[in-house]
Amino acid sequence: MRKARAHSPSKKKRAKPAARSRQATTPPLRPAPGPKAKKSSPAPVSPTLEVSFDSIEVKRGGWPDDPAPAADLSLILQLEMPSAAPPGAALASARLPFRTAIGGTVAASDLPPDASGRPFFGRPVNVSNHVNLHARLFVDRTNAIGPILDAALNTVIGAFVGRIPLLASPARDVLHIQVGNVISTELARATAIVPSDESMRGTHPVTIALVAPRAIPGVGAPAGIPNGTRQRVAVQEGDLVALLHLTLTLTLPG
Repeated sequence: MRKARAHSPSKKKRAKPAARSRQATTPPLRPAPGPKAKKSSPAPVSPTLEVSFDSIEVKRGGWPDDPAPAADLSLILQLEMPSAAPPGAALASARLPFRTAIGGTVAASDLPPDASGRPFFGRPVNVSNHVNLHARLFVDRTNAIGPILDAALNTVIGAFVGRIPLLASPARDVLHIQVGNVISTELARATAIVPSDESMRGTHPVTIALVAPRAIPGVGAPAGIPNGTRQRVAVQEGDLVALLHLTLTLTLPG
């Protein structure tokens, strides 16, 4: 007798999962970026003064002879806050060297762009109330008219000529300064008082007359004397030595 075989339960086919509908999903719309607002420079919290060199007309030079050859000259400008005590009185100082002869004019366009004095101090300077703008014209004696005998140096300036202390105003002796290895003698000076109020707001051309504060000796080379030199006077006290042309721009807060 045959045993009945046990029937195994039938294997049911697993139902396939329903295919996911592939519906295109639309990304959310983003607003188009608008034009970027230009960053405006912050308004100054105090008045600022920018000094720019335009030109200088040299009437007298370091040579006493006529006609005189070209000489190495330098212009030093300083902004002083008269109400501050030294050394904080000197707000900014800078030196501009150039070369010209008597009767010559040197403009900013004649100088290298990075040494044209525009702006003279490299940036606008914060000021308050009013400031004194000192202008000093020097002749580089070691390059122009020989060494100075028995010269007492009033100021020695290192290689970083931007750090110039407030120059003195000696009553009797001649002002000598040393910049690097060059000794310079002051030929002329002037001081302008610059207010920092509404009367000076904006841009203004300014002409400053540089006048010799005293007689300045120089070494001459008289004609007809071979290899001969003699002590002569380069400029007399009160002589108009140069006309300095600047542009001043005062920006007030607000």
